[in-house]
Amino acid sequence: MSEKKFVTLNVYRYNPDADNEPRYETYKIAYTRGQVVLDALNYIHENLDSTIAFRWNCGTGQCGGCSVMINNTPGLACRTLLEPDQTYSISPLARFPVVKDLVVDHDRGVRRIEKIRPYVERVEPAPRPEKLSREEVSEAMEMKSCIECYSCVAACPALVETWQEFIGPAGMGRLARLGYDPRDVLDRVKLAFINGVYNCTTCGACKEVCLPRHIDIRRKAIEKLRALAVDQGLGPMPGHKEFIKNADETGYVIGVTTTPFVERVPKVIEVEEPVDEVFFFPGCLINLRLQNVGMNVMEVLKRNRVRVRIPKNFVCCSSVMFRSGSRKTANELVLKNVEYFEGLGVKKLVSLCPGCMSTIKLDWPLVLHEMGRKPYTFKAMDINEYLVSDLGIENMNTKELKPLNITVTYHDPCHLNRHQGISEEPRKLLNLIPSLRFIESDESDRCCGAGGGVRAGVRNLSYTIAGKKLDLMNETGADALATSCSFCTIQLKDAASRSGYTQKVYNVTDLLAMSYKGTKP
Repeated sequence: MSEKKFVTLNVYRYNPDADNEPRYETYKIAYTRGQVVLDALNYIHENLDSTIAFRWNCGTGQCGGCSVMINNTPGLACRTLLEPDQTYSISPLARFPVVKDLVVDHDRGVRRIEKIRPYVERVEPAPRPEKLSREEVSEAMEMKSCIECYSCVAACPALVETWQEFIGPAGMGRLARLGYDPRDVLDRVKLAFINGVYNCTTCGACKEVCLPRHIDIRRKAIEKLRALAVDQGLGPMPGHKEFIKNADETGYVIGVTTTPFVERVPKVIEVEEPVDEVFFFPGCLINLRLQNVGMNVMEVLKRNRVRVRIPKNFVCCSSVMFRSGSRKTANELVLKNVEYFEGLGVKKLVSLCPGCMSTIKLDWPLVLHEMGRKPYTFKAMDINEYLVSDLGIENMNTKELKPLNITVTYHDPCHLNRHQGISEEPRKLLNLIPSLRFIESDESDRCCGAGGGVRAGVRNLSYTIAGKKLDLMNETGADALATSCSFCTIQLKDAASRSGYTQKVYNVTDLLAMSYKGTKP
């Protein structure tokens, strides 16, 4: 007979009418296979404590009523599986006032939706019968599947800082749904602009917690609404325009102030007895601002006997244009790059910038499809993905790695973690370095505030979001902050300087290169 297993729940308890402050009560219950959080709460209510308050209705992920915070992450209690011998923290959904225990007042969310007139606005009666084709309503259908659980509202890092200015992911989804509906006559794009469509960092946290729907608010609502805003002359934001102008004129979103990376290295960086060959895509930041980061990537690849080719005439990946809604410039740059890389015979394209690589992986194929072009034929990879999975971490040169006496915590870039599914790979690389001590921070995947054009378009908001991120990382007591994104690196360095934090910020490849060269951090 198998040993009986248990699960422990630390449940938030608070009655505003009777209690001075909240508390957590611990319940240890028997684990059963397939058990979800809602099962555990019902068991507690029926067998251990009938005073515990929580909300549920359907129990099948259709009503959204049972949304709570599970280990500080919003989710549906009826859809979140429990694991045996684990401890879970269950608290009320963030951003909403508590009625009692896990029950919150959703009226705050409902009122936000009400102000955008969340129904099909008509100027005259519809004909009967009213016929709509699948093509006419296809874009609106995904947005229509929202069950209004408000998990996305609780997860959004921008909304908590801009509650008055930004309607948030649920509201933007509703605006997109109505904006795509051919029957609706209101200017939903203008409403989206007024209600903060450019405040979204496009981090993707909303999609991550959208269970079981996985509605892609970033791509299907925010970025489409921004593109429509640009078409109507409402967008982009003033802070975006210089970058787009630079891209139109030079192919890069930032100007040349120092010798570009591509001019500091030869076309081919040879190694003895190469085990592989890749083309390295620097992106605008490494090419024109963070050349030292690019040199460190070259060092790591050379130490692992990888021949590197440099595409000297690449142009911007167009991430800035996609994120700001400037699709015309974005499409032009995509076609230039694809034609150039195919002409070079690229087989493997590697980049350190997750913004670049997620754009190459996710946006370039859509552009090529929309324009009737063939898909690109090369394999596109993030540098962490390449080293760990393609080259193979077991094949990496660890003999030349020298000790780094440093304690490091890690920030998961949104474009790497959520948009490419790469999170464990950077940690595996950090753990290769002798004497380096790695400490996880709480909410390591919390957005730093730089993405989605927010750093350029709404700078103060980006710094506020970054401040919350730095507070979490600082609590670890680490000597240094590591990440694997050139844009996050700049954001965290700037925010740390503004906040008085003294920790240095490194890319993972910076630390690997230091270890190979035997230099001190």
